[in-house]
Amino acid sequence: MLEKLRSWWKASAAEWREKVEWPTLPQLFNTTVAVLVGSLLLAVVIGVIDLIFSTLFRFLYSLF
Repeated sequence: MLEKLRSWWKASAAEWREKVEWPTLPQLFNTTVAVLVGSLLLAVVIGVIDLIFSTLFRFLYSLF
């Protein structure tokens, strides 16, 4: 059992070292900036939609 675990661990470590292509620092930075900008844009769009709907419902409720 312990030998199987060691074998699995060695194979996993070798795969992480040899087969996984890690991003460079500039790639990581660019991807992080893209995710932050995309998240900010999505938050603004959702905020605008929320503002429109809340204004619309506030107007509709004032009619009754």
